[in-house]
Amino acid sequence: MELKQLKYFVEVAKREHISEAALELNVAQSAISRHIHNLENELETSLFYRRGRNVFLTAEGKQLLEYAQQILEQVDLTLSQFQTQVEQQQSVFTIGYIDGSIGQILPQVLQTIENELSLSLIPTLLDEQESLQALQAQEVDFALTTATTTDPAFEVVPLLEETYALYGDLHEPMLNVPNPPLTHILKQPLYLLEPIPADFKTYLITHAEKPIRLLNHDQFARFILRNQKGFVLAPTYVNLYSQNQQWKKISLSHTDFKKTLHLIYRRDLQKPLRDEVIQIITTHIQQRSVYH
Repeated sequence: MELKQLKYFVEVAKREHISEAALELNVAQSAISRHIHNLENELETSLFYRRGRNVFLTAEGKQLLEYAQQILEQVDLTLSQFQTQVEQQQSVFTIGYIDGSIGQILPQVLQTIENELSLSLIPTLLDEQESLQALQAQEVDFALTTATTTDPAFEVVPLLEETYALYGDLHEPMLNVPNPPLTHILKQPLYLLEPIPADFKTYLITHAEKPIRLLNHDQFARFILRNQKGFVLAPTYVNLYSQNQQWKKISLSHTDFKKTLHLIYRRDLQKPLRDEVIQIITTHIQQRSVYH
């Protein structure tokens, strides 16, 4: 038994005329007659009887009509639900992002996209490795990450440069030297204010002459600086200045201690308004990079 047979059967039952059903379905009359005949053979019963040019349901035909209508209605409902689900998925974009300066910018960018394009965006926090894995698994549509890839299946768009700064006491000689080398910095007592990229952190811990300590909040960093316990290395988007200006800040942009933030997505990503979303993300984030 096929859905096509049931569809033809129901249409003939409604119109009580094979040729009219054929016109409605836009198929040959012979095709409808053949499918009805095959259905009767399969069920081993007559579904219609003739009276002149019309056909009428037998008792068995009336019984099948009730079942057939329920089956076709359920099929239509199932198709409609799946189509609605697909349409909803097409209007939702998932964006993986890493901890860092992008977290300061992204909420406003996503709000702009939702307002201008009437889309829904779902952000999720990932680390560098997770961001590429999520793209590979198609768990996210876009990744905002300092990771990168040479896989030709992905488009990689540079957005902004994540840079870092060193804070210390106002009278520290090293902070008054233009572009102090990293080797000099590694001789000092250092505190790292997260988030710091894992590879940078590993390098510092490995090469520092004194133990590296980690901080996870601005207030802890200010405590270290206020009490002159050492230098604090922090992302430049974090502002550690206090009202009484007890410490000084220098940029580390002259060192390799910087990362490029990328927008990465699959080239074969097929969703309506994909290009418009990409345009808003790249334009707004690159414009907002003045904060860094």
